[in-house]
Amino acid sequence: MINDQAPSALPVRDEAPSVTGSDVGRIFAGLLVLAFAGVTGLFAPLMVMASDGCNEGDARMICSAGTQQIVGTLPIAAAFVAALLAVVGMANRNAVGIGSLLAAPCLLVLSWVVSLALAGA
Repeated sequence: MINDQAPSALPVRDEAPSVTGSDVGRIFAGLLVLAFAGVTGLFAPLMVMASDGCNEGDARMICSAGTQQIVGTLPIAAAFVAALLAVVGMANRNAVGIGSLLAAPCLLVLSWVVSLALAGA
């Protein structure tokens, strides 16, 4: 009887690499946030064009130079910060990553709301 004992040199492991739905979902959500940040950074600053109809002495907020600067730079800054938050969210599995992925679209929506409010007021 040659094979009385099983070989014990190599232990058998039944573990597979972790590819769960939460990992795929986190990366998919991060890519969506990156796309939203790209759209925000490219198109939201165009709201400055609402000042084209301004005449001298116009009392609308968008007709002031300071408001135009805010409307032009706020979406770009928000898009940059949201993109960083999305990358942090995709890289981390802990609460910081989830919080980053939740904060990024909120920041982008807030920048749209503020810019639209300033351009339309």
